[in-house]
Amino acid sequence: MKLILGFWYPYTQKPVDYQPYRPVYLFRGPPPDAGFSYGLFEDEETGKKYYADLGLDSFSPLSGKSAKLLEEMTSDQIERLLGADIKKDNLHKRDCEYCGADYFDNFHLGVKGRDDFFCHRCGSKLAVPSAKETPQDKEVDGKMEQLSKDSNISKDPSVKTFIENGINVLIKSIQMKELSERLANRYGMQTDKVKHDILIALKDAIR
Repeated sequence: MKLILGFWYPYTQKPVDYQPYRPVYLFRGPPPDAGFSYGLFEDEETGKKYYADLGLDSFSPLSGKSAKLLEEMTSDQIERLLGADIKKDNLHKRDCEYCGADYFDNFHLGVKGRDDFFCHRCGSKLAVPSAKETPQDKEVDGKMEQLSKDSNISKDPSVKTFIENGINVLIKSIQMKELSERLANRYGMQTDKVKHDILIALKDAIR
């Protein structure tokens, strides 16, 4: 019988990898040089582990559900442990349109074949990054914008009805309810005022 010996590696050391490639250590959050505190988290639904900045609530970028904190870590420990995985060239910027948070991650390197990720601050699904805009795209956008200005589409009654119905659906959505309640607690504001400010932010984003 062949004897197999195993060794346990603490979080300050990277596990030995017998594959012909080195695994990517998943990271989400502000870069370590920002001085934040971080943690090792586990998505219990998928069984995957990742590193992210600490917060009041933590949601898995992989499922949007509550994540389990396994270990708290300093920015220095993260920088030493992850090394090249958090170099500038390996990080993509992420923005959450629901809670307004922005951060970086390297999930595109370590989780192949999917682009549906979730905000680890509020649990909302992140928008899929669009392809880089070309000069031709800008020209088309400019022409469409001019056509819109030249027409009275925005004043059409059916358009107004469509917008009103869309706003009602947004206001009554579960995502709006959860986000507004969370922000109301965070900033000590009335829920209705928070919803109003969210709609204003949406209006400004469209502009």
